[in-house]
Amino acid sequence: MISNIHIKRFTPSPQLMKNLLLLTIIGSVVTVVGIVFVPQRTWASLLLANYYVLGIGVAAVVFMALLYVSNAGWATAIRRVPESMTAILPASGIVMLLTMLGIHSLYEWSHTDVVAGDHILREKTAWLNVPFFVIRTVIYIALWIGFAFTIVKLSRKQDENGEIKYTKRSKTASAIFLVVFGLTFTLASMDWIMSLEPHWYSTIFGIYNFCGSFLNGLAVITLIVLLLKRMGPFEHLLTEQHLHSLGKLIFAFSTFWMYIWFSQYMLIWYSNIPEEVTYMVNREKGSWLIFTIINVVFNWVIPFIALLPAWTKMREGFLLRVCIIVMIGHWIDLFWMILPPFMPDAPVLNVWELGPFLAAIAGFFYLTFKSLAKHNLIPVKDPMLVESLPHT
Repeated sequence: MISNIHIKRFTPSPQLMKNLLLLTIIGSVVTVVGIVFVPQRTWASLLLANYYVLGIGVAAVVFMALLYVSNAGWATAIRRVPESMTAILPASGIVMLLTMLGIHSLYEWSHTDVVAGDHILREKTAWLNVPFFVIRTVIYIALWIGFAFTIVKLSRKQDENGEIKYTKRSKTASAIFLVVFGLTFTLASMDWIMSLEPHWYSTIFGIYNFCGSFLNGLAVITLIVLLLKRMGPFEHLLTEQHLHSLGKLIFAFSTFWMYIWFSQYMLIWYSNIPEEVTYMVNREKGSWLIFTIINVVFNWVIPFIALLPAWTKMREGFLLRVCIIVMIGHWIDLFWMILPPFMPDAPVLNVWELGPFLAAIAGFFYLTFKSLAKHNLIPVKDPMLVESLPHT
């Protein structure tokens, strides 16, 4: 059976690729126009969109690393999907650096005159200053791309000769990456998102962002796997057990996200410290309260109820819809975190918010499908592959 699988390739429709490229270009043009005419809102929306897809790429590396360090073989047959999703990292890394051009539109602490008159911001200048901020951004992105490239390269080299040494090296690289990721992603979320409101802080902001990004990454992995099944390449490969395992992960991390969300909210509400409470108060004023409720509904209520029964996790159409809801939910969550300082009265959604996201998500799928088409869809010489194949 393995000898028959290796010839399978994914060939995306040329029309699909053209459409994705066209949407990327349209979204990029809207973004450039927005930066000229509505700079503050557009820079914030660009940060949101790029952080969204950057989180998907990093989540894909985390997923692969967890498979390696836990010696899990069940997902080996679908591992090419998260491997291809890392193709977004170089592009999103470049866009994140370009977003630094709008640093003065985004970050209050980047203005020296504001810092001079604010005691709290003056105390944070050792960390929150423009040169160090940009240097840290470069370091985060370089480390993530470096580890992603290493793990994917080792996986694909194994397809050439099947030597077990590549699996061992992948496990070592994955173990190191998980440690590095835990530190860098926490700091990155604090830098890029939490410092948008520099007077506020949360000690669990990093894990909160990890939950959201990894949950979204799991949803995207599952979505692409299901699409590949419907397109044909995974038709005889994907089993109900694969779907059930992916569904369980989405269910678990959706609940974990809610646990961290509630923990952060409860502690802020209970302590009632002005520096902390303001953050939540601003997100419960007017129509922002509706947005807050929708955030919880999309990221936890719907996935929890939908995936609670075992049978729903094994229904392709059902799981596909849940994945789309989770993906929308993560966008809502990032909007909830990023945009209130720029829209204090009410959430606003029009072309300046949608343009950057359209470019980012279309570009992500374009690069992912392009990467999938370059290599075997199955790691045919991986020693754990047999464990992941259907047994007939």
